[in-house]
Amino acid sequence: MKPINQSAGEAMTHQLPLMSRRKLLLGMAAASTVAAVAVAPDAHGAVLAAGHGLSGEQAENPELISAYHEFCDACIDLKEAQDALEWLADDWRHQWPLAPEELLLGANAQDGRYTVPTERDIIGRFLVRDTSELTKRLSPKFRRENSTTCFAVRTAEEEREILKRWRRSTPKGRTEKALARNRAYRMQAIEECELRIQLAERYEAETSRLRQVSGVDAAKLRVGKADTRLLAAANDVSQCQARTLAGLGMKADALAVTAAALMKATEFDTGPLGQLARFVDSVADVAGRAAV
Repeated sequence: MKPINQSAGEAMTHQLPLMSRRKLLLGMAAASTVAAVAVAPDAHGAVLAAGHGLSGEQAENPELISAYHEFCDACIDLKEAQDALEWLADDWRHQWPLAPEELLLGANAQDGRYTVPTERDIIGRFLVRDTSELTKRLSPKFRRENSTTCFAVRTAEEEREILKRWRRSTPKGRTEKALARNRAYRMQAIEECELRIQLAERYEAETSRLRQVSGVDAAKLRVGKADTRLLAAANDVSQCQARTLAGLGMKADALAVTAAALMKATEFDTGPLGQLARFVDSVADVAGRAAV
């Protein structure tokens, strides 16, 4: 997917129907700071109304209009970058290897419960996989109750450290039988650790190769830059004084995007954060209806 240029982005906003900002902002959410922008605001329609003043008595602040134009273009830029990254993930999905079962650790890692590395796809999302074929380490009961899950994974570096400790260890036992049993256990642990190192090295080499040939790092960098641009543009909107209801709606739009996660989390909160979230939502709704 090729990124669109500025003129194409402007054409896109012109084609959008003039509708309430709430509908236009559906799909916008925060992740790192801003995660997914599904639709860009109808900047030019809103700005046109704002520039002439909704009441015919006062024109909107031209600095706010300019900042809002940049905010809308930044929304389009981020949406295009995210779409390209999603396309890359779909395109390489079938070539991306699953971690060998011997490297899998704790399940349900998609809940964010582990600090150790977790199995992820080519763009870094939690990889939730089918458990039905994982018979070496998962009981039939667990597989029945958890048809899919994401796992924490062992790394070659961690396994090499474990191997060093096993090789430095000295088996002990109060009896010859116990000593022999502990020696055998140590040798088995060393062999299994060596096997895991080989598996991890091959797995890590292949995933690294695919990241390189796919260009995923450049695609993620593009999203990061677009995210930064959007945050800066939204901040510029917030710094400008609004003179009309439409201008307040512009400022609410920018805040609704950059603070989407916080607003969602505090939507029903009875404290100040919940009150602020509902106020921003109300301003955007009223301004959107007035612009129609």
